[in-house]
Amino acid sequence: MLDPLLQKLAEDLELEELPKKEEGNSYHVVLNPQLTVKIQQLDPGLSFWARIGPCPTAKREELFIYLMKANFLGQGTGGAAIALDENENFLTLSLSLPYDMNYKMFKDALEDFVNYLDYWREELVRHKKAAEESIL
Repeated sequence: MLDPLLQKLAEDLELEELPKKEEGNSYHVVLNPQLTVKIQQLDPGLSFWARIGPCPTAKREELFIYLMKANFLGQGTGGAAIALDENENFLTLSLSLPYDMNYKMFKDALEDFVNYLDYWREELVRHKKAAEESIL
């Protein structure tokens, strides 16, 4: 189910490379040099996963409280979840869509996911700047 969706996406976005299948029915889709989304086939549905950025050390607790509020009922994440990676070095964004979808639904869901990803990347920069200026 995922192969035709990714092929159409690659055509629409004129991606340089068609995503290759990796271990666990997953694909790393490089949308631009700074943006890669891991898409995995579920049964049924699919999931998106991406790194937001390095987890800051300054004012970390304040950031975590802010992120927990965003995660609450998916209000600030579009239904996705912000978490730490397994080494607690990076913040990640993940979304599971437990249903089959057509291409338009897939593309819209991916676009929404990437928009939230961009937003949270900007929020990390804002947090870092505010922490350095001791505003937080």
